[in-house]
Amino acid sequence: MILSDLHMHSTYSLDGNNTIADLCEQAIRLGLTHIAVTDHVEWPPNGAHQRPDYDRYFAEIRQCQARFAPRGLTLLSGLELGNPHEHRADVDALLASYDFDVVVGSLHWLAGQNIHDTRCFGDQDPYEIYARYFGQLAQIAATVDCDIIAHFDRIFWPGTSRFGPPQIERIETPVRDAMRALAEHGRVLELNTRFLTHEPGWNDTLLTVLRWYGEAGGQFVAVNSDTHRAAEIGRHRAIGQEIVEAAGCTPYVWQATAALT
Repeated sequence: MILSDLHMHSTYSLDGNNTIADLCEQAIRLGLTHIAVTDHVEWPPNGAHQRPDYDRYFAEIRQCQARFAPRGLTLLSGLELGNPHEHRADVDALLASYDFDVVVGSLHWLAGQNIHDTRCFGDQDPYEIYARYFGQLAQIAATVDCDIIAHFDRIFWPGTSRFGPPQIERIETPVRDAMRALAEHGRVLELNTRFLTHEPGWNDTLLTVLRWYGEAGGQFVAVNSDTHRAAEIGRHRAIGQEIVEAAGCTPYVWQATAALT
């Protein structure tokens, strides 16, 4: 069983609901050995830049590391960068200022639209939106110094809700191009477990993408919960592990992968 969860949000994120200590306590209850608290750094289209107070964040990280390490938990610092390829100067300055253990790169906005919302598709062909989305993920992989690329699966959530499970072969070229970019630049692909159930039937699509990632030379897949509440930690990780292994990939283990890079 996977014993890590390297993408979660505390109260240092605007949408986080639990403290770092709360997340640590829940992780220990579940038997996890490694977690990363990767709070949001965002540049929303409305101009309201979001980032934690990192002096306070790192002070709390250090306190919790001292508190929970004797109980068998490795707590890692981190952040999730939203659309980082569009804000390179800010991202480079931030990464130069702090020593983060885990850097997650994500795409949350596409042409100014929130990709969590079905309205991001507008009246356009959904496959054009899918293709554009994966093109942007390829840019993040190629240009931003991050460890993990998250949310390849995120665009399928509103898409499936509105149009049904995608016919993944219709966007094979842009998806394969994105997977190749991840592999060539040494990025780890994340499988987000938030809605990773057997309904509404997109697991076969996710499995296909992971296989293409493996065929492109990718190996490691981080099975993460993208937790915003402590109760969400580790959710559906058994299903995630099943899909990753069926694709012929290896679940990401932080120490082993760090040693490789």
